[in-house]
Amino acid sequence: MKKVKKIIAAIAILTIAGSAMGCKMIEKTPEAIQKTVLATVGNEKITKGDLDKQIVPQLKQQYGDDYATNDKVKDQVKQAKTQGLNSLVTQNILLQKATELNLKPSDDVINSQIDETMNGYKTQYPEEGQFADVLKQAGLTEDELKDSLKKQIIMTAVQQDMVKDITVTDEDIQTYYNENKDTQFSVGAGATAAHILVADEQTAKDLKVKLDAGADFATLAKENSTDPGSKDKGGSLGFVAYNSTQLVTEFMDGFKKLKEGEVSEPVKSQFGYHLIKATGLKSAEVSPLDTVKDQVKQTLLQQKQSTAFNSKIEEWKTALKVKTYEDQL
Repeated sequence: MKKVKKIIAAIAILTIAGSAMGCKMIEKTPEAIQKTVLATVGNEKITKGDLDKQIVPQLKQQYGDDYATNDKVKDQVKQAKTQGLNSLVTQNILLQKATELNLKPSDDVINSQIDETMNGYKTQYPEEGQFADVLKQAGLTEDELKDSLKKQIIMTAVQQDMVKDITVTDEDIQTYYNENKDTQFSVGAGATAAHILVADEQTAKDLKVKLDAGADFATLAKENSTDPGSKDKGGSLGFVAYNSTQLVTEFMDGFKKLKEGEVSEPVKSQFGYHLIKATGLKSAEVSPLDTVKDQVKQTLLQQKQSTAFNSKIEEWKTALKVKTYEDQL
């Protein structure tokens, strides 16, 4: 019986030791972690090292050197990593398609553009060592920057080819203008606003009674309003456009309904109770199509190009059997 117990104990020790050894064997070194595959695009792999090279300098600059262990920013960091990975996937697709579709510019064109851009950078940082310091902060060498510029030039050529047939017609422009002229191309609608802000509804009601009886709004505002920014100006907030987002929704909803010289009933917001007065009402002036036509055309062109680009990228993702492993981030 004692022999059996010894055998069982020995097996247990060996099992534990084996497990410990196994755990130690599968622990990844920093070098191995950098080789972790985060995505595949056709036969190409995107590793953690690729992603870190692109985003770690930005993460450190934005969130500090301890970004990886700071729980307060972990959601933002995860989002940045996800966006960075998606960006690398798109870049990889474009670079592969440049070769496949024979869209890569000539070496002479690429080198000329790189030289022009590099000279521009160096002109911006003319002092001795200044440009090198900027590169160091970005986590790049000069050769790495040149390689990045080369890739960008190639990708731009593919992007231009993707949207080269996109056009915007006069009919498109007219339709967009008609559908959006009241919201995007109307200017000037609003009024001069003044308010009295108090803490409780009863005080607001009492003041409203005085106003209805002929009391001066500016005087009551100076005497009673708790808004330090406007009380000394008789409650005046200046001209407020009806589509303004600078004031809370409850205030704007009450303000927009007022007629010339009218004072609202008490309006409750997160700040308290407002009595709002509107004067100098101004109707909207719609900008004629001729004055905004180029603006509309550019907006529509960007929208159409973006839609075409995203659609083609999704099509190419399927063709290249793109896979991403966000759980490895």
